[in-house]
Amino acid sequence: MFILQQDILITFAIVWLALSAGSIMLFQRGSDVERKRKLWPYYTIFSNVVIGAMIIYMQPPLLMMLGLLGFMVPLTWLTIRATKFCGACGNATRAPFFMKPPEKCTHCQKSL
Repeated sequence: MFILQQDILITFAIVWLALSAGSIMLFQRGSDVERKRKLWPYYTIFSNVVIGAMIIYMQPPLLMMLGLLGFMVPLTWLTIRATKFCGACGNATRAPFFMKPPEKCTHCQKSL
């Protein structure tokens, strides 16, 4: 039984590393702004589903698990909403504290 648990944790770590590498390649280094805008919601939802699956796998107390999973839904939506990609430089700009979406790029100061 321990080997199965260890295999799942190793799989989770590999998936998380792949998501991190994919994020760097797609959203940090890429220059195709339209592709970034299109893929960002899917990437954010998928990465949070992976985190949610790990929370469920760890089997915390029921109320804690429901609270964490319930907290992740609005956090996912706010993350998607607060992140915009600049058409001029291609960099991501995030609004601090998930307030209204950013209106200008923090890198090149152009309007979004």
